[in-house]
Amino acid sequence: MRTVLVIGLALLTILSLFTGVAAAESRAGETIIVEQGETVDGLSATGNTIIIRGTVEGDLRAYGGNIRIEDTGEVTGIVRVYGGSVYIDGTVGGNSLAYAGSVTLGKTGSVSRSFGAFAGAVTIAGTVGGDAHVFAGRITLAQTAIIQDSLIYEGTLVNNEGTVNQAIQQTRDLALAPPLGPLSSIFTAVMFVANLFLGAILLYTGPKFADTAFETAVTEPLQTAGVGLIGCFIISVLIVLFVVTIVGIPLGIGLLLLGLILAWGAAVYGRYILGEWLLSFAGVENRYLALLTGASVVVLLRLVPYLGGAVRAGVFLFGAGVIMLAARRLYDLVTQTRGGLASIQ
Repeated sequence: MRTVLVIGLALLTILSLFTGVAAAESRAGETIIVEQGETVDGLSATGNTIIIRGTVEGDLRAYGGNIRIEDTGEVTGIVRVYGGSVYIDGTVGGNSLAYAGSVTLGKTGSVSRSFGAFAGAVTIAGTVGGDAHVFAGRITLAQTAIIQDSLIYEGTLVNNEGTVNQAIQQTRDLALAPPLGPLSSIFTAVMFVANLFLGAILLYTGPKFADTAFETAVTEPLQTAGVGLIGCFIISVLIVLFVVTIVGIPLGIGLLLLGLILAWGAAVYGRYILGEWLLSFAGVENRYLALLTGASVVVLLRLVPYLGGAVRAGVFLFGAGVIMLAARRLYDLVTQTRGGLASIQ
């Protein structure tokens, strides 16, 4: 049980590190306006309507139904906006990335570096100093549009004689994360070491919990994997529900970060369970060797199509299951104990 408490405290500590992202200035409300002549040092805004008429020195991160950077508005850094409709008629000194129902870069709008949009409809009538990466149902390139480099897109393109170096229809270039290419093996090696490192910490701090996790997975495999699957589904639904409410977007992002951390722990515990199960056939009992064995088998099976993916999915579900069961046990102890967490030894 101490292991569960250690994991919980570690998660709270890690999540607290992300508060520095919004350290510059954070605003929330029905309508948020940076007035003309006003200057803010970076801004994170959440609201129904967000309007930038003044200057944001640094980055802008906005979550809202209607987001506008008007012709007098300027953002000197990077713009990341998530909303129903986005209009950029002002100046962006860095990159601009928008996820919305509709995105418009107006005639007076300019993005000094790259422009990215993921939306139902995108209109480019202003100037882009670098590449434009657009994924949309309909993409309109106005006659006044100037894209200094390439337009890389997926969707129906309507080009009204805008100026662009070249237009490339290529979905894979629009991936949210850049392809690793030859770096994939390095990434795999780094994650292999990271999994071993985290696993060693968890095994050292909670050997009894690790033993219980293995016994639970072996004696009740269907229940454990089923709980893991249900837990993943519930967390995913909660994240979506928070995000679509606009105001709940920060909570959704926080839950997503927590989910990612728990997913990493689930993957590590799943590898340990697999290794312990394999070593049991040889009569070997060594937790750290089990962790190394399970992690190695998962990496090697990546080379086998379909089987590798199926094993990774199964390993993850078992790990998620034991974490969810442990969280439920901790909840029961807290609610049934008069002294709460302070009474748990």
